[in-house]
Amino acid sequence: MAALGEKEWREHAALVGAVTLAWNRNVHQMLQVFGHLTGLESPLADAIFFSHQSDKGQRHLVLQAAQAVGLAEPHVKALKKLVERLDKAASGRNLAAHTIFGVTLFDAASGAWGPKVVPALMTPPDKRLEADFTAQFRRVEGQLKAIHDDLAAWIRETPFPDRPWGHPPFPKLYREQIAAQAEAAKLRAPETDGYGGFGA
Repeated sequence: MAALGEKEWREHAALVGAVTLAWNRNVHQMLQVFGHLTGLESPLADAIFFSHQSDKGQRHLVLQAAQAVGLAEPHVKALKKLVERLDKAASGRNLAAHTIFGVTLFDAASGAWGPKVVPALMTPPDKRLEADFTAQFRRVEGQLKAIHDDLAAWIRETPFPDRPWGHPPFPKLYREQIAAQAEAAKLRAPETDGYGGFGA
């Protein structure tokens, strides 16, 4: 038989886990953006990206890379907006991941008896933590899912920048695509005899 409050605790744990996983997917998506901008691939891209110990530092690195490679301004602006959304969602994610919770059998706020998940510390909780933190965390999870999808769309819709240092190694898939495009261009180009005239 389940202990009193175990159901409520497991539901809360599942929600915190969902928020955390949604956040981690966005960290991975930012790594993909970094690779898209620089042409670097794993494990080198991972080593550079994760050399910043904070998520905020990693996001700043991506924005710096966008500027360094001379990415077109409209794409930079779109990326900055996505990063700003992620910065804002970070507050809710941090509350979910770092607030210490416990289970009480009496809700002092409502005067009702029954198991309920509440902040465990006696000190006042973070002012950003809403009274209905369950709804707050669900909202954050939804925001993170939307940002993840929008980052994926940004990668699809943003062309490789003209990198000032020439042609760095591209991820294998992109190298194959570029090679195929070059081969197709050769097939479309008319043949010449080497003197500016068309061959037979």
